[in-house]
Amino acid sequence: MVVCFLGHRKITNAEQIKTRLIEIVSNLISNGVDTFLFGSRSDFDILCWEVVTDLQEQCPHLKRISYNAHHETAFTSKEERESFEKFFSQMVKHEVHYTDYEESVSSKKSLNANKNAYIMRNQEMIDNSDVCVFYYNKDYLPPKRKAANKFLPDYQPKSGTAIAYAYAVQKKKQIYNTFIEV
Repeated sequence: MVVCFLGHRKITNAEQIKTRLIEIVSNLISNGVDTFLFGSRSDFDILCWEVVTDLQEQCPHLKRISYNAHHETAFTSKEERESFEKFFSQMVKHEVHYTDYEESVSSKKSLNANKNAYIMRNQEMIDNSDVCVFYYNKDYLPPKRKAANKFLPDYQPKSGTAIAYAYAVQKKKQIYNTFIEV
């Protein structure tokens, strides 16, 4: 069985969320889940990666797969990751750390999606999962975008997580939401 993780870029109360994630992921593993799909660029993805990586010590058969939009990359060997970390640390003059995965997948749906590649990547992750674990606050709205010119109104976009959550519901996926009201 396969699980994907999707959530807002920033999270609050990370320790409480991590406790919930450990409980949810441990339960899913005991029910046959062995493959976990990760997106990128969010605090939630990093937290989920940490939880699954820690659980790999007890369950080495677990597989972490990075789903990448066309402009993203992931590392599938320790040597490759360390080489990039060293290179970028020297370049930016501070220590840089990346996560590594057992496998990296380039999202086919996101190839022609331009700015919204992550939306298509998220849909592909959902399509390839049995279970979706979210960090989704239904009241969250991204910052308003300024209009391109004075004749167009300002634009209030939906969050990518809201779009992904609605898609998972539409696809009738089993959903866990780790969001906790503060």
